[in-house]
Amino acid sequence: MPTVIDADCCIACGACVDICPENVYDLGDVAIVARKEDCTDCGLCIDECPNECIDFE
Repeated sequence: MPTVIDADCCIACGACVDICPENVYDLGDVAIVARKEDCTDCGLCIDECPNECIDFE
């Protein structure tokens, strides 16, 4: 399942970037899923996001 980020919700805190074991995210004005093909659907980012902006499609 692809990981998606609600850009309207994201505050660019970097929690997802820091927790991701596969280095899937890049951080700019908001977090982006830069390497979807590397995501293993572990869900760590979903649990870590303080604003609940991340989900699986």
